Amino acid sequence: MYKIRVALLVDEYFGGAKTKFGGYGFLARNLVAKYLPSKDVEVEVLLKKDCGKVRLFPKCHMIDGIKVYKLAARPFDLVNALFLKHKKYDVFLSIELTTHSYRIFSKAPGKDKTLLLWIQDPRPVYEWDEIETVKLFPEHSYWDAEVYDFVHEYHKTGNVHFISQARFLDQKAKDLYRLSANTPIRYLPNPIEIDYGFDVETYQKQNSIIFLGRIESVKRGWLFAELAKAMPQYQFYMLGQAHRKVEESNAVMAPYMDIPNLHFVGHVEGARKNQLIRDAKVLVNTSIHEALPVSFLEALSYGTLLVSCQNPDALTEKFGVYTGKVLGDGFDKLPLFIDGIEKLMTDDNLRQQLARSAVSYIKQVHSLDKFKADMTDELKKCLSTKEGANKSSHRSGL
Repeated sequence: MYKIRVALLVDEYFGGAKTKFGGYGFLARNLVAKYLPSKDVEVEVLLKKDCGKVRLFPKCHMIDGIKVYKLAARPFDLVNALFLKHKKYDVFLSIELTTHSYRIFSKAPGKDKTLLLWIQDPRPVYEWDEIETVKLFPEHSYWDAEVYDFVHEYHKTGNVHFISQARFLDQKAKDLYRLSANTPIRYLPNPIEIDYGFDVETYQKQNSIIFLGRIESVKRGWLFAELAKAMPQYQFYMLGQAHRKVEESNAVMAPYMDIPNLHFVGHVEGARKNQLIRDAKVLVNTSIHEALPVSFLEALSYGTLLVSCQNPDALTEKFGVYTGKVLGDGFDKLPLFIDGIEKLMTDDNLRQQLARSAVSYIKQVHSLDKFKADMTDELKKCLSTKEGANKSSHRSGL
């Protein structure tokens, strides 16, 4: 049986091949590459070359049974082109489309190569306008008009297929890539590993509150620390660490290190991470910008409710408290977070009711089985569309 050969394009691989830890990398390594391969699908991962190193040829790393390639440096793009020609991938699956993944895709031979663009966090200019209201520790902009223009033009060839992890992102993607209003975008939500042995009805949660994410500018972790200082009756656990601009980030967080009920856990994975999420009653998200983070899904799978100034697909207001939009450094809006936390921590009947609904929702929408079936179906559609176009071109003599 023929397997669809998929090249997974991503900038990082959650620590694999000495890459950084981030949401895209977590999705790529711990979910897509781990669960998508099957009798129908073969997956390999393509990464940019190491920063500061001159790599003449692509290098293969075997990680968790998956071939992960770091490509040659840009001066040796011809080598990359020959490598990609030899590989003969059927579909390039890109988690969003970054500068680096675009450069890799652009070197693949053929004018009819298929790009399956998984919309994760499109940021049109109005999103960056909001992000830039943060002044305490500004976020670096990675705006790249060349990439967005490419998607706009390449879409006209019919060789770009769009899927989206959240419905509210569709319009942002259309704005960013200047797509027509009727551009088809399939809803294909991110999966998570669900603990089916967890019983939300009987599990005894702690009076704990968690933050889960990189401790960096866009996440505004200082607001979580301020909440811990203002609410000493609860235990606050900060899961994550800085990976970019570490010194600047640490300097901002340094004044909060001695708060007795604030625990800096650092980067955690596996059983330890799941235990902290499972024990908590609330996940607080203070970000100036979010798409639909996997952390929301992980929290809800354990009946851990949300308090956030972000409301992706209305999940925060459905399974917690939405504070409303909070721009700037956010200190003036701390009372909104405090009120939301108190509402969920003190009304146990409400919390338990929402927790049951949250767990049920995650099982219905974000299961791995659903993801594998939907993604495999979409890849087959990409392949059949490509084969149909090739036959049509052959008949017309092109």
